[in-house]
Amino acid sequence: MDRRSFLPGLLSAGAMLAGLPLTTRSAAQSAARVPAPEFAGIDAWLNSPTPLTIAGLRGKVVLVDFWTYSCINCRRTVPYLNRWQAEYGPHGLQVIGIHTPEFGFERVRHNVEDAVREFGIRYPVGQDNQFQTWRAWSNRAWPAFYLLDQDGRIVLLREGEGYAREMEGAIRALLGLSTSGPVGRPGDDPDLSRVRSPEIYFGAQHPTPQDRAQSPRRGEAAYAFTGEGPRLNQYQLEGKWNREEEALVLRSARGGLRLRFSAAKLHLVAAAPQGGKLRVSVDGGAAQEIELNRPTLYTLLDGTAYGEHQLLVEAEMPGLSLFSATFG
Repeated sequence: MDRRSFLPGLLSAGAMLAGLPLTTRSAAQSAARVPAPEFAGIDAWLNSPTPLTIAGLRGKVVLVDFWTYSCINCRRTVPYLNRWQAEYGPHGLQVIGIHTPEFGFERVRHNVEDAVREFGIRYPVGQDNQFQTWRAWSNRAWPAFYLLDQDGRIVLLREGEGYAREMEGAIRALLGLSTSGPVGRPGDDPDLSRVRSPEIYFGAQHPTPQDRAQSPRRGEAAYAFTGEGPRLNQYQLEGKWNREEEALVLRSARGGLRLRFSAAKLHLVAAAPQGGKLRVSVDGGAAQEIELNRPTLYTLLDGTAYGEHQLLVEAEMPGLSLFSATFG
């Protein structure tokens, strides 16, 4: 279940359409208006006094968003989802977030509640900790958007970012509002065409792009930086690290990470049991300190210079866990 950073084409994951060729699914789904499955196995509902059901939402236009809080691609969609709920809610739109966790810490209710407050999410969010709704909907991406008409049928499915204007136009059409004139705001659909680095995972659940000269392995091992650094889209470690299923965990008093990437922004999903500060420098520049205080996504570089860069992270916090790095 890989997080999708950005998809150039139109994809569909409807269970009832699983037998169709990939190239024809989205058109067939729009024409067939597949009935949406019910929400299943939701552990808790946030921002809603009672559990929600597809049957109970009949008569409304519904936008269901599968997301997880440490995903930068999901986070960038929240501003326009909030805006749509505020603007189109009085006309009959209901936005619903289905929070399906990628990492174990995203199953913890207070972590999700903190994220909902931090992002200012004002629409209902269901915790799908056991992936029951994910499987019922045959979902396969974070984020993924399902637009339902007033009869509870899926009329549009889009995975990843880049479809805000299209989705807003479809929402307005279903609500019977004017579709003439511009929709959306600058930044709703970010330009990610210059990002040349894929998401990097550090745990054993995924293949690791760690520099092969370091002989990466599962379990605990001591590493040392070599040469001038890793190749593009690879990383090196320094110190003693334990590669667990979801993350690399620092076992020595000090540790380091060197990562070469091609983008302008870098986000790190990390956690530290006692909190602490990371020293971060890019391309040999002055180091900055990034404070870690809970398991979530941290922005280590928020630049505008697209191109190849090398990141150096230094830490003195045993127990530091590195889950993934994403780019923008």
